[in-house]
Amino acid sequence: MAANNFSSLGLFLLLQAELIKQEEKTEVVLVETLDHLGIVAGLVNKLKLVERIDARVSISKAHGAIVTHGASIKAMIINGLGFTQNPIYLSPTFFEGKDVSALIGEGIEAQHLNDDVHGRTLDAIYEYGTTSLLAELANEISQEFIPVTGRQNGHLDTSSLKVCGDYCVEHLYPDDENRPPLPRHGHSKDHRPDLKQLVISLTTSGPAQLPIWYEGLDGNSSDKTNFHETLARIKTFREQLENTPEFLWVCDSALYSQDKLQQSGLLWLTRAPENLTLVKQLVQADEKTYVWQDLQDGYKGVLIGQNDRGLKQHWLLVHSAQAEKRESITLEKRIDKALKKAEKSAVQLSRQAFGCEQDALRTAKTFENKLSYHRMNYQITEVLKYKGRGRPKSTDEQVFSHYKLEAEFEACLDKIRPQRNKLGRFILATNDLNNPDMDEANMLSTYKEQQGVERGFRFIKDPLFHLSGIFLKKPERIDALMMVMTLCLMVYNAGQYQVRKELEVQQESILSQIGKPTKKPTLRWIFQKMSGIHRVHIPGQDSCLTGLNKEKEKILRLFGPEVCRVYKLV
Repeated sequence: MAANNFSSLGLFLLLQAELIKQEEKTEVVLVETLDHLGIVAGLVNKLKLVERIDARVSISKAHGAIVTHGASIKAMIINGLGFTQNPIYLSPTFFEGKDVSALIGEGIEAQHLNDDVHGRTLDAIYEYGTTSLLAELANEISQEFIPVTGRQNGHLDTSSLKVCGDYCVEHLYPDDENRPPLPRHGHSKDHRPDLKQLVISLTTSGPAQLPIWYEGLDGNSSDKTNFHETLARIKTFREQLENTPEFLWVCDSALYSQDKLQQSGLLWLTRAPENLTLVKQLVQADEKTYVWQDLQDGYKGVLIGQNDRGLKQHWLLVHSAQAEKRESITLEKRIDKALKKAEKSAVQLSRQAFGCEQDALRTAKTFENKLSYHRMNYQITEVLKYKGRGRPKSTDEQVFSHYKLEAEFEACLDKIRPQRNKLGRFILATNDLNNPDMDEANMLSTYKEQQGVERGFRFIKDPLFHLSGIFLKKPERIDALMMVMTLCLMVYNAGQYQVRKELEVQQESILSQIGKPTKKPTLRWIFQKMSGIHRVHIPGQDSCLTGLNKEKEKILRLFGPEVCRVYKLV
């Protein structure tokens, strides 16, 4: 019996060993997604962001660290530019089924890119200094990849980012100097005054509109103060560098403060505030007052010299035909709305009883002075009534009761004309007086480049970017994450500039969303065209790509060898 049991056990073990051998022989095909993420990884490699960050914010692998801070930030950038519904803090979920080794580096798996790793990286970035890190990276990258000659334009602006949470943390930071930007209630550009927010300050420059400066600010900070303090810090930073070009700083009207601008020692171009008395007079003056000069694309302008309390500057009164058409529709709506409001108020006035004619006259004058676009034609009449109650007798006479005010309205040309004159008009101001190239057309085109930083904010706050509503536990990490978002913008703008430049050099084009050839595609459209690219791993054989056609390969080669290596095209 024992021999039979031993024989059965031996047979079972032999069968199990054979089964294991058969399973080992079974080929398991692994399919991993690449899509456009290889472009993002290649651009990060091209800019050498991982190496530059690790050189400044190092991490010791002697204690078992697998992912460096540079690799962690690379993963966050790829996640941020993935344009999915996975926020950065869900990084492991995002990288499931992706070719992580090709995107991030050999030996790194999706499970390694967890929230603990990213949290430690965000803490390390904050300790190093978010503004300093971005400024140092931007300076090296701009000099190496997009060298500049001559003077540069720097475009500065701010925007708000709402946060989800109470963030009652002010008591944790008694030192007002050494603390992160704090979420607070302030002027919400997202139209969510019920939520606390942070303010992100961004400065871009160059043909690629690369971010060169980032600052996280308190949610209740004011641009009128921020702009000057930020420019002062940028000036101090750039004075420590060698061979830095001269900058002309472009901002919106919050920069315009005569005293602060005079003390700054900077070249600037801004929009003159509309609440200045002289600005109101200039933009509301009649058309025939000026000798206009045609500029570009429906613009015309008049150059005006200005010396305000010793601050010599040039003012350019600009008129935009497109803006006039757009604002004219708005003005007509305001006039109609004002008329309806006045007529409604007049009905209420007609029901009011005045004890004397002077009271009615005074009320009429006060009401008319509040009208922005109309003239009031009014009539004050006596109201007679019978004394006593009940039905009057035939012999009773009516006696004076009160005065009544009745009004009608008509458009007042004297009030409307200045409002029509100002349609499409605004004034640019600059102290760049000795530059022969800074003529009317150059002033306008330079200010219009301010749209580059505004597009940067739209990119960061895009719902697909999934970071406009931030929820992190520590303000320090929010500050660091906003800097990583700025790095995402840097990679995106650098890639878009690269592909457009190559298309221009090679005299090539790709099909746009509507099927027409274009030499200026958006990088997002290129990302969409890369959909469906996968890497297939077959045991015992080299991996191969699927979903790659001639058009996609042509586009990938526009980005250079760094991107091609990720897709193994070189």
